[in-house]
Amino acid sequence: MAPDMFPADYPSIEALIRCEVCDGRRSVHVECGRDVSRRAREAAYAMQGERRAAYFLEDEGGFDRDTPCSYLRLFARLAGRDAAAADEALERFGLAEAARAKVAKLTPEQRALLGFARMSLGDPELCFCERPLLELGPEARALVLGWIAERHEAGTVFVTVGEPLREALLMPGRAFWEEGGRLMVAEVEEDGADADTDAFDEMRVCKIAAKAGSVTLLLDPRDIDFIESANRVNYASVRGELYPTSLTMDELEAELGRFGFFRCHRSYIVNVQKVARVERYTRNTFNLVLSDAAHTSLPLSKGRADEMRERYGWK
Repeated sequence: MAPDMFPADYPSIEALIRCEVCDGRRSVHVECGRDVSRRAREAAYAMQGERRAAYFLEDEGGFDRDTPCSYLRLFARLAGRDAAAADEALERFGLAEAARAKVAKLTPEQRALLGFARMSLGDPELCFCERPLLELGPEARALVLGWIAERHEAGTVFVTVGEPLREALLMPGRAFWEEGGRLMVAEVEEDGADADTDAFDEMRVCKIAAKAGSVTLLLDPRDIDFIESANRVNYASVRGELYPTSLTMDELEAELGRFGFFRCHRSYIVNVQKVARVERYTRNTFNLVLSDAAHTSLPLSKGRADEMRERYGWK
């Protein structure tokens, strides 16, 4: 099926996985609640067939008495590989120093990385992941996103489920969000999108109106880290809190452009002063990592990457 023939929405997670993953062999990333996540897992099991599959699950248990070294060597043997492959996985996912610790003593981030190290040993054709970035800090997140991008380029199909939508948009493939059981594709930036080329030479007073319960806040643009559009609502992120605003993304882009904000993706406007680094995982996959407390990652669409690089003189 040609890419433009895939529907923009699906009546159920089962229909989405059947069409996109089973028939289309495309990676999908879904923002959804736990009930839809559970059904997605069952659908992935059902369509796995003869494919080599790997699963990253929230409720995984066992192996607490093992060490990461012994745990990975076991899975290396099951995959027909030697101990050196397990050692390489420890290094790749930053677990070498914890190789002899008990799995039970690992931090949540280390346990998550151990799960990805295990999956990497099997050369999987299908990977199903529940909330894959939940426990990861910026460095660990970069390791995992790099591995996902590499496997995607090699032909692995990924199905990820969880929240928030911006994490789904960081993954290679097609992102969806769930509303009332229906799955809708997240709008993506088209190549060659028109850019606002005004020479931001006029500064003026600007406050962004947002809601906090029954209170209307007037936000200073300098305090806003980014704007996010999710589930038909636009939010301003300030010190880790999301505040809904009635302004449209086009209105926000016009207002905030004069204060150093850039429309990095159809669903995101970023305060460029808060960008710490740009990460590139594949030829067409870019992320912006912010300097906020959570080191938030935002998608940078390939149609906007060159424009951003040229506008701000980045090499």
